[in-house]
Amino acid sequence: MMKGVKTMSEVTGPGGVVISTMAPNHDIKSAIQLWYGRPKIGKTSTAAALGTVSEEYGLDIKPFFFLFESGSGGVTLNGTQQKCPDCAGKKSKGKGKCPTCSGEGVVRLVLRTIEEIEEWFDWFAKSPFNIGVIDTVDTMFQVVTAGVCKLRDVSSPAAANDNGVTWMLISDAMRELLAKPRMTGKGLILIMHSQQVEKRVKNGTVSTTTFGVSGKSKGMIEAMANQILYFDVVGGADGDEHVAFAKPQSGIEAGDQWGLFPEEVKLGKTAKDAAEAILTCFGLLEEGK
Repeated sequence: MMKGVKTMSEVTGPGGVVISTMAPNHDIKSAIQLWYGRPKIGKTSTAAALGTVSEEYGLDIKPFFFLFESGSGGVTLNGTQQKCPDCAGKKSKGKGKCPTCSGEGVVRLVLRTIEEIEEWFDWFAKSPFNIGVIDTVDTMFQVVTAGVCKLRDVSSPAAANDNGVTWMLISDAMRELLAKPRMTGKGLILIMHSQQVEKRVKNGTVSTTTFGVSGKSKGMIEAMANQILYFDVVGGADGDEHVAFAKPQSGIEAGDQWGLFPEEVKLGKTAKDAAEAILTCFGLLEEGK
C-alpha cells in the first residue's frame, strides 16, 4: 500500500459516514414492476395473490390497489374504497345487511380525478402497505389527461393547438404523481393493457406488442421500471399455460434490469401459482414451492 493512500474503509462522506461497497438491493418491496397484457389475462389476480401467498409463507408483502377500473370486482383485495352510498357505511350482518356492500359498509372506489389520486397516494406513503398496485396506468393516464385538459379549457391535447404544451403538462403531471409513492421507497406494480403498434423498419413494417400509454409518459414509465413483464398464454403439452416474458423478444417489449427473471416465467394455472412464481424469481421462495 502506497503511503498516504486510504483504503475504502477509511474514506468518509458527508457527515462522517464511512463509504463502503454496497450489495445490490433486489427487494420486491422496493421494485418498480410494469406488468402488461391483454384484459383478463391474470395481472390483477396475480398481484392480489401476492398478499395471500405472503401470509401463507410468513412474508411481509402487503399490496394495496389504486383502482382506476371496475374490472377488479371478482378479486379479493385491499384497495381504494369509500363508504357505501346505500347504507352510509353502516356494517350489518344477517338478513338486514345491505345488498350493495354485503354488510361491509364500504364499496370499491374507482379514482376519477387528479385530486383523488393525490389524496390516496399521500395516504399510501404513511400506510402499513408496502407495494402499491396501480390498476391500470392506462386509465390513470386518461384521468390525468382529462384533468389537465379541463384546467386548460380544451377538449383534448390535439385540439389545444399549442405546439405540444398540453402533452408536456400531462407528462409532467404523471411524473409528479408517480413520484409520490416512489419517494416512499415502497414497491410499485404498474398494471397496463397491451396494444399492437406498427413500427417502420428498413424493409417495411413490423408489429410490436407494447403497453398503452402514449407520448413522453411512455418513455418516463418505461425508464422507471426495474422489470417489464408481458403476460400471455401459450400452448403447452398439457394445454394452454400462463406465462410472463421478462426478456425482450421479436415483437414483444420486456426487460429485467436486475437479472432475476428467466426469459419466460411459467405462471401455472392459478393466481396463487403465478404469485409464487413471481416471488420465487425474487428469491423469496424456493424453486418448486
